[in-house]
This record gives sequence, structure tokens and C-alpha cells, in this order.
Amino acid sequence: MQETTFPVEILVHDDASSDGTADVIREYEQRFRGLFHVIYQKENQYSKGVNVSNLNFQRARGQYIAICDGDDYWTDPLKLEKQVSLLDSHPDIAACFAGFLREEVVTGASALEIFDIDDESVEGIAGFCFTLEDMCKGWLTKTLTAMVRADLLIEIDIASYRHYRDIHMFYHAIRGRKAFYFREAHGVFRVHPGGVNSMKQGKVNANAAYNCYRELFLNNRDQFTRRMCFLATASLLNYNLFNAYQGNNFLLNLRLLGEAIRLCSSISELRVVFNSFIKREVKDYIKKMSPY
Repeated sequence: MQETTFPVEILVHDDASSDGTADVIREYEQRFRGLFHVIYQKENQYSKGVNVSNLNFQRARGQYIAICDGDDYWTDPLKLEKQVSLLDSHPDIAACFAGFLREEVVTGASALEIFDIDDESVEGIAGFCFTLEDMCKGWLTKTLTAMVRADLLIEIDIASYRHYRDIHMFYHAIRGRKAFYFREAHGVFRVHPGGVNSMKQGKVNANAAYNCYRELFLNNRDQFTRRMCFLATASLLNYNLFNAYQGNNFLLNLRLLGEAIRLCSSISELRVVFNSFIKREVKDYIKKMSPY
């Protein structure tokens, strides 16, 4: 459905799917010859611990890369046209993103998620520029809305990270630069039981976020990675204190408490550590009842 004034290539990595996806891709390859460039895996690489994120980046020939995971989809036919136009005319902007519709497949519920922060705008475009520091305020870099300068993605050393996630990609692309956020929806993010991360709750998400941000901080040690590592550590501590699972014990939580305190850089952050000892439901209730 995309309408563009420039040529595109569609790079697909089919990780040995078992639901008929490969047949659909082959049908599209036949219908649109030369447009699709596909890697068909015989064995699932993700389940083997192989980081598949870079497989398409390394073979991209375009100036920009737009990303869309297999369970999400774009809704604005001018998404690519708008993003390329912005990046062409603003060489100081490294990447751009947008809002999206969050769709709960099981329940049918949906919600529009569009951020708005008071930051530098671009004349004639509804949106704002942001930096890494602004990303502490909200998740501005939703993957399905992303377009990034290709050279910035290709130069990322993925092999240096064991817990690589999308945030690593966007962190390195935006670090020392600025990005742009279109204040409009460009696609639909589908939350369903088959998703790799979207419906994982509790210990899985808490531990994954901790490992991800801790590794990012230890490798880079700047204010953004320190702040995000601190928040992830405090969040895991809070979860562990009120939930039992194998491997969750006193010594682990004592270590997390020590790490969180060492990462603190202000009184307000120290308050976050103390709040880790309050059950999440209690905090939500207090926040709901507070007149302030």
C-alpha cells in the first residue's frame, strides 16, 4: 500500500516459520519480481540464540532502513514517503518514529499511543525532535514506526552484546544525535500469545530489561544507560520482593539493592529505591487516591 516517489527493496528473513508464511512470501516474490529479497531458514535461528537482527541490515542497499516485524503492519500509505522526505531535508536527524495503535488480539481492545513532549519542532510537520535523554520519559522508538539511516545501523557491533534488543539499535543510532517523532499513527502493534515479547509479563520482562540495560550501561557508561539501568534494577528488585520463583532469593535481592544504590545520582532516585519495597498495587492505589 506504500506510495513512494523512490524505489524500495523489501528484505525478508523467514526464520523457518511453520505457519505457511514461507508460501505467502514465495507468492509475493512471483507477483512482484525483483522487489522481494528473501532469506529462507531451514532451522529456526532465534531459538538457537542467533541474533538475527543484523541479517537484513548488512545486505540493505538503500540509504534508509524501515523496520516492520512480521506480526505488525503499517496503516499510513505515505509512511515511507513522509519519513524519507524528512531525513533527506534534515541531514542532522538520524532516525524518525511515530505513534501507533496498540491492538490486543485476544480481547479485541485497542488504544492509540502517540507521545507529545515539549521539544524542538520541525517547521510544517506535526511532531518534535528528541534525544536519548527524552527517551527516559517514554518509549518513543517503537520498532514498527522506525526509519533509520542505513549506515548507522550497519556500523553497530551487535556481537558485543549478549542481550541485544531493539533499544541497543536505537541507542547507538541516536547517541550524540537527534531523532524525530511524527505526532500521528503510522501502524498497528499487535499484542498476541505468539509474540516473542509482547505478552511476556512478570519475571521474564523484568529480568530481560535488567540484563539488557545493565549490559548497555557496562559497555557505554553514559547518563542515559546509567538512568535506564537504574530503573530496570529497581524494577526487578520490586518484582522479586513480592513474587516467588526459582532463583529468586535473599542474596540476589541484596545484590540488586546494592547495585541500585550505587547507580543513584539524586535524592529522587534514592526515593525510587525505597519505593521498591512497596508493592506495585499499593503504589498504584496511593497514586490514584492522591489529590496531587
